[in-house]
Amino acid sequence: MKSFKYILEAEAKKHKIELTQDMVQQFEEFREKLLKWNKKVNLTNITKPEDFAKKHIIDSLMLIKHIEITSGAKVMDVGTGPGIPGLIVKIYRPDIKLTLLDSVRKKTDFLSWIIEDMGIGHVKVLNERAENVGHDSEYREKYDMVVARAVSGLNTLSEICLPFVKTRGVFVAMKGGSPEQEMSLSKRALKILGGELEECRGYFLDKDLKRNLIIILKTKKCPDKYPRRPGVPAKKPL
Repeated sequence: MKSFKYILEAEAKKHKIELTQDMVQQFEEFREKLLKWNKKVNLTNITKPEDFAKKHIIDSLMLIKHIEITSGAKVMDVGTGPGIPGLIVKIYRPDIKLTLLDSVRKKTDFLSWIIEDMGIGHVKVLNERAENVGHDSEYREKYDMVVARAVSGLNTLSEICLPFVKTRGVFVAMKGGSPEQEMSLSKRALKILGGELEECRGYFLDKDLKRNLIIILKTKKCPDKYPRRPGVPAKKPL
């Protein structure tokens, strides 16, 4: 059986992503510790070495491959779960200042532990609803890039995520193979929230596994009333 390291290095080479041996070691350590916690607390359903390498590590690193992230950028991962894609990006780009946001305590407990255990600096973990944090002046319109790899519709995600983004910063929604309808339905929300659809960049993790990065530029400040209270953006999308 091929080792996780071998699989990861082969996948990275296939996608022209350069990994140092130190990065490979850290990704392996992250996987081992995540899967150990996963036995007692459900954090991910993706556990097989090949799937983990492709769908977690390589998919996360597509953010760096396709989007220019400035040195020392402030990045927030909304609904981060077990730190994917945020911690993966941080391991590859240790210069960024990262905030991981999730409302589920068991996930943020894991994140706080693994950040300390692996000695990963300049990472803040928030256990809270994004709709609440979005009105906190410490976080509102403070980030160069906000990313979400979530199942919510793009209009809902935009209301939750755009308030965190600086003017001229970007919100990146990581989506599956056919986001065209979502993009069409989000036009009204983006106009209200101060966002502008810049580009949709598609890529294949495998020949039958297409993914998309929907890149939204923040062109003006988000109105103070958004995001609405917890649950409303999903129940009544703009």
